[in-house]
Amino acid sequence: MCIYFQKLFKYIVKNLLINYIVKKFYEIFKYSMLIVGTIVGVGLASGQEIVVFFAQYGFISLVFLIPIFILFYFGIKTFLNFGKYKYNLDFIRKSKIFLIFNIISLIIFSIIGSSMIAGINNLLNQSLFGVNFPIWSVLIVTFSSLMVFLGIKSLSNFNFIIVPCILLGIIYICLKGFTISTLSPPAFSTDFNNLIMLFFSTISYVCCNLATSNKVLFDTGFKINKKYIKLTALVSSFILIILIFLIIISILANDRMIIYIDMPLVYLSFLISYPVGIMFSLIILFSIITTLISTQYSFVQVYNRIKNKENNRKTKILPIILSILIFYSISLLGFDKIIKYTYPLIGGLGLIMMYYQNLSFKSGFNSANNKVHSASKQTENNRASHN
Repeated sequence: MCIYFQKLFKYIVKNLLINYIVKKFYEIFKYSMLIVGTIVGVGLASGQEIVVFFAQYGFISLVFLIPIFILFYFGIKTFLNFGKYKYNLDFIRKSKIFLIFNIISLIIFSIIGSSMIAGINNLLNQSLFGVNFPIWSVLIVTFSSLMVFLGIKSLSNFNFIIVPCILLGIIYICLKGFTISTLSPPAFSTDFNNLIMLFFSTISYVCCNLATSNKVLFDTGFKINKKYIKLTALVSSFILIILIFLIIISILANDRMIIYIDMPLVYLSFLISYPVGIMFSLIILFSIITTLISTQYSFVQVYNRIKNKENNRKTKILPIILSILIFYSISLLGFDKIIKYTYPLIGGLGLIMMYYQNLSFKSGFNSANNKVHSASKQTENNRASHN
């Protein structure tokens, strides 16, 4: 009898418990990589985005990492939950809320997509060799369009492989950068103006990234197991906050001039060694690709939603071409100008968009409930008249 229970126990542990844990870890990790890959674009991976929002204010910006983490966690979790219900609720597609929300989304996706294309030309022209014709962006946007055409599953699988490499590359450059630091870390600044600016930067930064990845978050929320939403939001937020922390430290612990460079971490990688610089340039390239694919995918999804069309391969062709034309046009402003002047604007738009998304969700939920109640009342009335 003891041997029987021992075998049963081993079977439960090996085949049920371990399989459950592995499956749970795999799903959480896969979707976390998809979310992080959407957010970690050229702005964050190169350090420019972190300089604009945080590092320029000094080491006092580290104090705001906790609220950034909390905002990311609740924001990601909320958007995933929205995605869980959005396909089951009637959001009243002709309402002003729907139209405003999607127009803001298209503006944000256009800015982010253009910054990725501008970043590609900026990066590869400096790291490899410069050419007058934007050959690099043409190649990358062709690949991105193909991935968008294939759908969200191809994006998820691509990010599952590439994003861990991107994260390891960023972490390596940040840690290795300390070994070539020529300056001692400056003291904390408690300037009141900096604190006020950091407060707004924190909200703006999180809203900017959530707004950028909203469509991917919605679709992820629809596909992911409801039990894993909180853990996925927690893991994604933790990874993002570790990256932000390391980038702030590595930038501020080095020469002050690094803040004024378009791509601070790329500059730092070449200071370490030329081969490391080339390898990290490839890491940045991959981060650009993941965000560009996510942004273009979101643009196509929202465009078809406004036009009230189903998202299939035939209806994707026109918005894909339109996204390419818009992204290229805005990218002519230049990478540094797009990051510096439009990313804070995206933060404000993201805050408005989250507000309208909340209204849309509530109106859709109430609409669905009213339909259920009216249907049940009608059934009761039919029964009463029948009796």
